[in-house]
Amino acid sequence: MIYDKLTVALLGALSTERQDSANAHIARYLLRHQSELGGLSVKRIAASCNVGVGSVSRFCRDVGFGSFDELRREFCSSARRFEGVGEGGSARERATRYCEAVSSALGRVAASVDYDALDRLVTDLTSYARVSAYGMLKAQAAAVDLQTDLLMQGTYVETCVNHAEQLRRIAEARRDELVVVFSYTGSYFDSRDLTESMRRVDRPKVWVVCGMRHRLPAFVSDRLLFESSGTQLGHPYQLELVAGIIAQEFAHRRARGE
Repeated sequence: MIYDKLTVALLGALSTERQDSANAHIARYLLRHQSELGGLSVKRIAASCNVGVGSVSRFCRDVGFGSFDELRREFCSSARRFEGVGEGGSARERATRYCEAVSSALGRVAASVDYDALDRLVTDLTSYARVSAYGMLKAQAAAVDLQTDLLMQGTYVETCVNHAEQLRRIAEARRDELVVVFSYTGSYFDSRDLTESMRRVDRPKVWVVCGMRHRLPAFVSDRLLFESSGTQLGHPYQLELVAGIIAQEFAHRRARGE
């Protein structure tokens, strides 16, 4: 997983909560005091955010942790990193190296994407009346790309930014719904086990658009794979390109009256 669970949870909370809410205040405080998180207490966070201790505990549960101690352990075990292109050369040379890395990643998609799976996915997109698309943090850009492109063609796709809310919606979706998940490394479901809620016979059809052959849950119905190194430099551009390819094939089907 490129992003740790805590980063996903905190940025997700900020993207959906009212900015003056207790949860937003707590999320901002934790993001601004990451280096101190190992030594922070619930009382100190509550006092600094002008909220009650109970609000901090509720926040931890709201973003997917059983307690503040669990949240803190997650932070301490996370290995965050940013992948650069190297410090040598001028700004132009560094930009060129970055563009070349992205261009190489995009070229790999066209050469390796599973076109048989693409055909099956587009068939499903034309068949299901209710469709939703999701992605974690930057991968959500691909979901929004697909939503926008299909809307231009008269088809509405539901989505939302918060990862916890995405998982809730997937868990509650029914048999007549299609869910498309964009996951660069295939680790979208690693932060929460949906197996129990997806055992029901009326569960939705779940597709995963994935850049690596990561082991996926049994309830995933099908997958659209493409070759990817799994590095940050190709993310989320490969996923966005695949979203565009899906939209182009969808338009082709529409033009043929299928």
